[in-house]
Amino acid sequence: RRVRKAVVSTQSTGITVSGVEYHMIVMKNIFSTALKIHKKYDLKGSTVDREASDKEKSGPNPTFKDMDFIKDEMKIRVGEEKKTEILSMLESDVKFLATLKIMDYSLLLGVHNVARGLEENSGDEEQSSSDDLLETEEIKAEDIGPEYEEEEEEASIHTCLTEESVLDKEAYFYGLIDVLTKYNATKRAAHTAKTMKHGAGAEISTVRPDQYAKRFIEFMTASFT
Repeated sequence: RRVRKAVVSTQSTGITVSGVEYHMIVMKNIFSTALKIHKKYDLKGSTVDREASDKEKSGPNPTFKDMDFIKDEMKIRVGEEKKTEILSMLESDVKFLATLKIMDYSLLLGVHNVARGLEENSGDEEQSSSDDLLETEEIKAEDIGPEYEEEEEEASIHTCLTEESVLDKEAYFYGLIDVLTKYNATKRAAHTAKTMKHGAGAEISTVRPDQYAKRFIEFMTASFT
């Protein structure tokens, strides 16, 4: 039985160039979908220096951060059953990452507004993804990305819709990313420097893996409704 996980799937490979071996990790694109991502967030559970800059916001496809998520009063509106399922996956993942001394990961969240998608695609018969979502209230594998082995099962892990009672429907695409950063001497030094700058109680991003995991789950729990 496959273990359901929120960490985005990766593949690793190695090559040798001029006698030197290099290892590469390629991560699946969770935004490989026919649906337009109208807004995306990179969420760490930290509030210090976690707001997109004016320069970042002026870009064509900005990635917003934790403070933007809070200021937008954003909620992931999936209902209690789906909320419990997703949080259970996240808790399992971050607990495992903490045992490996991994921190600084994020939940990458993409939001597709169904009504906006319908308006953008009006008059184009070929663009039916948002119509399909409204009619079936489920995300089909063919709407999410290219077909390959076990795509449908894996796609369902990283996508969901707002609960049935919500009128302003949204589709969410999500996954844990940046899962290779260890809490080493460099990170410990950064923790000390940021603590001195912002104070001991500040929600800085660079903290011990167990603290990071706990705060991350607390933030994510408050983000669902």
